[in-house]
Amino acid sequence: MILCIETSTTKCSVALGLGAELLAAREVESPEGGHAAALAPMVDELLAELRQQGKPLSAVAVSAGPGSYTGLRIGASLAKGLCLGYSVPLIAIDTLELLAHQAKRALPVGRTATIFPLLDARRMEVYAAKFDHTGARLQEDFAAILQPEEPLFGTAADPILVGNGATKARGLWPQHSYEVWDEGFAPTAEAMVTLATAAFERGDFADTAYWTPNYLKDYVAVIAKNKVLNR
Repeated sequence: MILCIETSTTKCSVALGLGAELLAAREVESPEGGHAAALAPMVDELLAELRQQGKPLSAVAVSAGPGSYTGLRIGASLAKGLCLGYSVPLIAIDTLELLAHQAKRALPVGRTATIFPLLDARRMEVYAAKFDHTGARLQEDFAAILQPEEPLFGTAADPILVGNGATKARGLWPQHSYEVWDEGFAPTAEAMVTLATAAFERGDFADTAYWTPNYLKDYVAVIAKNKVLNR
């Protein structure tokens, strides 16, 4: 029985899975920073269902990044607290791998596309990775700036760009053939259940005390132009 937590974008979601079977899920859309208020009540609801069924919690899985700094910190803090409280292991699921997994499931049978999950990193920047149609990783996570002179996908065959970062690439390279899947493609805890179960069966656990999300870039605080600083 694994509790999954996903907070890397403005979509905040939790899910409860028994093996690869989805038992329950909750999801809300919240502004950046709003996950702190939205997440805990949803988790409490799923844990209450678990207690009603009289089944023990086996592990907690959390989206490991990259993604929203604030969202990842909130999800990681709650996940680690639950692991310590319930004495269960922590499973960290790469957010871009999760997004690629969702795209893989949506591919038509027989299509051998190259999947590029993209998460918004502000301005024209994205967090990206590269996977084949089976979900096998072809390139590690990286941060990139989308530029009209050079397509992110290079010479990859049948490229599909997936996620909220892909929206920035829509129409950016008109001389190239590629697809943008952004509507409805955000990382979700529901889709995490299968990956978390596989990680649990492999014994692929994170160190609860020392693990931190993969932010991929150093955090840069932004001060509003109209903010007056006290000196």
